[in-house]
Amino acid sequence: MSILGGYKELRERLKSVRLWSIMAVVIGVLVIVALWGVNQYRGKANYHNYLTNMWHRAFFDMVGYVQNIQALLSKAEVSNDDRQRAALYTEVWRNAFAAQENLGQLPIENNVALERTAKYLTQVGDLSFSLSKQLMSGKKETKEQRAQLAKLRSYADKLSKNLNELAIEISQGRLRWGEVRTVGTSRFRRISQNVTSSRMLAVEAGFKDYPTLIYDGPFSDHIARQVPRGLPESVINRDEAKKIALDFLNIKRADMISYLGLSGDKIKTFNFEIIPDRMARDRTITVAVSKKGGKVIWMIDNRATSAPKIGVSRAKENALRFLKSKGFTNMVDTFYLKQDNTALINYIYQQNGVKIYPDMVKVRIALDTGQVVGFDATAYYMSHTNRKIPKPIITEAQARKLMSKNFDIQSVSLSIIPLESGREVFTYEFMGKYDRKYFADYINAITGKEENILEIIKDPNGILSM
Repeated sequence: MSILGGYKELRERLKSVRLWSIMAVVIGVLVIVALWGVNQYRGKANYHNYLTNMWHRAFFDMVGYVQNIQALLSKAEVSNDDRQRAALYTEVWRNAFAAQENLGQLPIENNVALERTAKYLTQVGDLSFSLSKQLMSGKKETKEQRAQLAKLRSYADKLSKNLNELAIEISQGRLRWGEVRTVGTSRFRRISQNVTSSRMLAVEAGFKDYPTLIYDGPFSDHIARQVPRGLPESVINRDEAKKIALDFLNIKRADMISYLGLSGDKIKTFNFEIIPDRMARDRTITVAVSKKGGKVIWMIDNRATSAPKIGVSRAKENALRFLKSKGFTNMVDTFYLKQDNTALINYIYQQNGVKIYPDMVKVRIALDTGQVVGFDATAYYMSHTNRKIPKPIITEAQARKLMSKNFDIQSVSLSIIPLESGREVFTYEFMGKYDRKYFADYINAITGKEENILEIIKDPNGILSM
């Protein structure tokens, strides 16, 4: 090959190298731009998800508070004890205030149209607390006041029903909150009114004939819970907690286990995230082990569940067997809720035939396999101790005479229940019906005072208390 030929060949090679270099740079720039675009898209999507989750939380919290108002007013109608009704009215105010706060956070353009609902929440709370102060001062309610409260309860029934129907549609994805357009990164240009907000305005329509009431101002107190009583005195370290977590799950060796840190207020816990099989990384189990006593306080297995193959009775059997294997004896089931192909079942401790409601453990069972996918013993370890249960001073017959004549009693048992102060009381538990609804009324077995009323909700998805 001549020198000239070699030069030409070298020049062609250099051109080829430059061409490939240019192409590589162009491809690199395109990749960077594409990645930037993907990150921008993800950022906007995450921001929209954040807003949507915030609205969902505000809405479902509001639904819960309205349900509480309905239940509390129903209890007040059943109660025959002035002191108990005063406490119930105070709780109505607290829930009404919280419901108002959440109502104001919803992305509904025509907030003026929700004026009557907001007015109802204000007045039902303030009137209730006005009556609470009246009862605490020794003055009885008048017939007119009781009639007003009965009407307020009927509105709460209607509002709760409508909100529940709307909640089902939102949770099933049939309704969505409006899309949000932003200016820059923090200010909203507008929130489009969509089907969800229209349905919310339809809920408002149920209050067209809502009356104006005369009421006094509100007042509220809050009392903190007690310290844990059910934990051993020994203190464990992180490595010991890790072994306890694996033993609790019956796992000899996990593919991955991460320490999430120490957390908790009343009960300090070591927290671990466990992946039993690295081939199924979408399934994680989170376990919290108490620093004091080395007890598993709660566990959540986030595995996906499929269509149910077992019923609630079988789920209760599996849950009770699980509790016995973990050292929880003399446990009986109370309430349960079916949700997302699982059953959440509440168990309480029984001592000498007396129900001990503070000592509660919650177990979640997957209805496809019967496997335990959730466990929470926080209440149990906060309260459990060997109690000295006295003999009743008030007889069952005497307690029955203290009940409202409107209450159709169906069963009676002895129980220990917690009060909001954290103090426990020994009671007769009267289960029965009033106005086609179920209630549990608790009469102090020592003093004869009415200590609490729970509304029992029975539907195809479970038996709950409010």
